Amino acid sequence: MTSADDEDAIDDHHQFLTPSSDLLSPKTDNGVISPHITLTINNNDNDSADTEDISYVIQPLPTTLTSSTMTTTTTLNTPQLHTYLNLSAASSESSLVQPLLKEKHETLPIYTSPNNSEDERTASSSSSTTSSTSSNTSLIPNCRSYMTLYFTDMLISAFFITPFVNIHWRGAWDLLDIHLLPDYPRTSALISLGIGYFMLYMIYLTQGCLQRFYEKHRHNILGQIMTRLYTLLLALAYINQWRGLWNLLDLTSNEWYHLVGETGICIIFLLLMKSIYNLNSAPFLIGVDTESYFLLDSKYTVTTNNFLQHTFDFFYYEFVEAPLLIITWRGLYNLSDSYICPENRQLSMIVSFASGYLLYFLLALIQIPVVRCLIKQRHHFLHSIVSNLFHLIAFISVVQIWRSLWIICEQYLNITGYHNTTLWLCYGVAFVVLTCGLAACSLNGPGGSKDSYIDEGPILLFKFDYFSTLLKQQHTDNTIPSQTSSQSGLILWIVTRVLRRKEIKRRNTLLSQSRRSSMRQSSHLKVTKDGSLSSDISSTETIITAERLYRFEPPV
Repeated sequence: MTSADDEDAIDDHHQFLTPSSDLLSPKTDNGVISPHITLTINNNDNDSADTEDISYVIQPLPTTLTSSTMTTTTTLNTPQLHTYLNLSAASSESSLVQPLLKEKHETLPIYTSPNNSEDERTASSSSSTTSSTSSNTSLIPNCRSYMTLYFTDMLISAFFITPFVNIHWRGAWDLLDIHLLPDYPRTSALISLGIGYFMLYMIYLTQGCLQRFYEKHRHNILGQIMTRLYTLLLALAYINQWRGLWNLLDLTSNEWYHLVGETGICIIFLLLMKSIYNLNSAPFLIGVDTESYFLLDSKYTVTTNNFLQHTFDFFYYEFVEAPLLIITWRGLYNLSDSYICPENRQLSMIVSFASGYLLYFLLALIQIPVVRCLIKQRHHFLHSIVSNLFHLIAFISVVQIWRSLWIICEQYLNITGYHNTTLWLCYGVAFVVLTCGLAACSLNGPGGSKDSYIDEGPILLFKFDYFSTLLKQQHTDNTIPSQTSSQSGLILWIVTRVLRRKEIKRRNTLLSQSRRSSMRQSSHLKVTKDGSLSSDISSTETIITAERLYRFEPPV
């Protein structure tokens, strides 16, 4: 391998959708999904780059040496459930649709034990001989499964999580307007801003202690109450911060040229800081409740001292980045109020609702082919331009969606004569619903994810991986004894039940088709009585287990 090839291999490893691999894509035998994948590795191959690419999924197993070819063949037992849910450290949404981002899809042979019944060996042999002709059709159910989860996540984020996040923010915001010195708007805004900054700084400094305390008590009711209370307080801190700075800006000029200038300058700074991604919020960016409740990302590591590092993160995110986000949001929001049917509030709401969700679905649908093109081009500069453009368009979409939902809450979500009670209900019910749905982390709002996202390579640009993250969490609860299944909740139990039933039904259908195909082809195959299949695979050691595919266990 030349030095140029080495550089290409290194670039591919660091820039393109790792650590998932095409080797871990679910396969089928005549349409029947096998519970395990057999990988055949030639250990005499001198190309070390290929073996390194899959070294993280390969464990040494007993091998069989074939004297005729002097090559070692290893059969690996790889449960496809790990691939389907992408249980690696990569972004679950980007890996979820990785088979859709690849142009080529390799088909690996799948072998069974020589000790199986004659019918099973016949079916296995028939599938092996016809694997080349069925490679295209084997990908169809796989893509269908990926796209089903992708579209479901898209709809859940748009019409379930986003409205409740907006309702919660509107309830808290208006309650502060009513009860926090309503006759002194400037003082009220300053107090709100101070409360927000104080709460956030305490959260930054105590995140390590809170996480360690939670690790000790997550199996009992104290840990569960702690996580929910923390989520509520963190969301309240962000609402106070945004309300305080937003209302202070409202006391200044609201002329269109001032709004355009402020918005444009802030966008330029965010682009230079590579923080344009944080302009997004639900539905493009959602949070799913996980085990790391209290840990916040650090975009830049400046010291090993926790206190100094957390203080730096606080000042960078909350005093530098957050004001730029708020000014940008306020500029576009007020421009929309001024120029989108200002005399007809209802029509203005409809226009914002339609345009916002139209852009959302358009961007969510075209990001997969766009990322595929970026993978082909392999130009980092081109990827940065395209991703920044997508995030800016998504920002316009998010503002219009939030504006329309806010107007809907003001005009239609109000109990006559009980305005204050309505706001408390909005604030509390939205929090309870999202908590039960394991999406309360989305309440942090724009910029609240503290994601250390950097455009280093083509990945999916928008993170609304709701079900895929929940399924990954469910697998962790079932396989790691130290994890607690209480995090999964009722919503995940329902999801796993539905997915299991759908998968069983589809698997039974494919199994029936496979049996009919095997019966037609059995007359063309000869199987010896001693259990050997054929000369080309007789030296291959195989492993068989009784595990089932897509084995989702409901939480206890």
